[in-house]
Amino acid sequence: MRHRPPYRVLVVGLGASGQAAARLAAAEGAMVRVTDQRSPTELADVVNGMERIDGAFLGGHPTACLEGIDLVVTSPGVAPTTAILSEARSRGIEVLPEVEFAWRRRMDSPLAAVTGSNGKSTVTTLIADMLAASGTAAVAGGNLGTPASQLVLDGGWSHWVLEISSFQAELMVGLRPAVGVLLNLTQDHLERHASFDDYRRAKLRLIAHQTAADVAVLNLDDPALEAVEPLARRLWFSIAGKADGWLDGDVLRLDRDELIRTDAMALAGQHNLANALAAALAARELGATVQAAAATLASFRGLPHRHATVHEAGGVRWVDDSKATNVGATQAALAGYDEKSVHLILGGLGKGQDFGPLAPGVERAARAVYLIGADAQRIAAALANAAPLELCGTLDEAVARARRAARSGEIVLLAPACASYDQFASYAARGDAFAEMARGKEVGCR
Repeated sequence: MRHRPPYRVLVVGLGASGQAAARLAAAEGAMVRVTDQRSPTELADVVNGMERIDGAFLGGHPTACLEGIDLVVTSPGVAPTTAILSEARSRGIEVLPEVEFAWRRRMDSPLAAVTGSNGKSTVTTLIADMLAASGTAAVAGGNLGTPASQLVLDGGWSHWVLEISSFQAELMVGLRPAVGVLLNLTQDHLERHASFDDYRRAKLRLIAHQTAADVAVLNLDDPALEAVEPLARRLWFSIAGKADGWLDGDVLRLDRDELIRTDAMALAGQHNLANALAAALAARELGATVQAAAATLASFRGLPHRHATVHEAGGVRWVDDSKATNVGATQAALAGYDEKSVHLILGGLGKGQDFGPLAPGVERAARAVYLIGADAQRIAAALANAAPLELCGTLDEAVARARRAARSGEIVLLAPACASYDQFASYAARGDAFAEMARGKEVGCR
């Protein structure tokens, strides 16, 4: 249902997406009420800059903020079991994630929605770039950068590509992408999801409301996805065997058409071959040409903090993969390196993950592992026999020890398999600090 103004909307959570939802609701004439756990002092500037405010409940979520409300829009950082959301549902008030609130205002615009444990941002950006290279006015956002509500406010596009997190997907009640992309599923965010099965169910909601008129792009190589049977038409990609998009020796193909030779791609790594196929299949369904997809893959060098070389000296290469915030991402990173060639920096907030699956990749590729952050001891216990381990505590100590140990031809790799919030404000801040330290500059964590 699309609510018509005048209506009253409660926005729960005033992060970037919540603020964008409040602006969008105000722009279409709604009265906006907001609530956040943070204090009035912390959010004074945010609230004072809002229009059509009908009340601000800060420092908690009292049930009084629901009085007279027609719709609740929630930010992805707010768990679906939060009391205020449960109370809203018990009162018959519709609860929407911010991304679906935005989608309902541009339902007629072709949407590609991308989720998975790893590679989401890369694939989202590639699809938008492939469409743009084909002459389509496309825009990318969602969990990647600009919130969906802000994209709707900004306008100027005909097609959109949204990165969708599990936190966004689990709250969807009807969002229906024309093309839904499921890249892979490995354990992640178990601090919020009760189990891997719960996490998987949250991700699969991305394609739960598709029909036979839509397309689901799925990873044939992922056992967690091979049994998925959406109502949508399925397109499979694989780097292990023939599929709709597949790796044929050293050539990526879409059906029988050659897409690009692997040595012509700007992105490195086996995992990026899969990402390229997923992006090309999705973009083609929305009108991109194979030629435009190939040209994009030949020029796209990747996003910051995603397996980016940030320094080289003395034959040692320093690689920032700070966005590798789960075990699966670090496994993918290690797979591209020779045996015993990597000095690996691991650690941070583990999000309830089992680090045991890292052991085979670490044993094969790592000369040494340098452990940092809150869950360093847990990782050490899981990898005790996989490689020489050093408990370093902080990133600067890990970098200093790796610098002393690394020899020409080897790699120092930051692929932490953990979130950053114990020591840094974000994975980007962690990656920036690593790059500066790699270049010999002193940088402190928070």
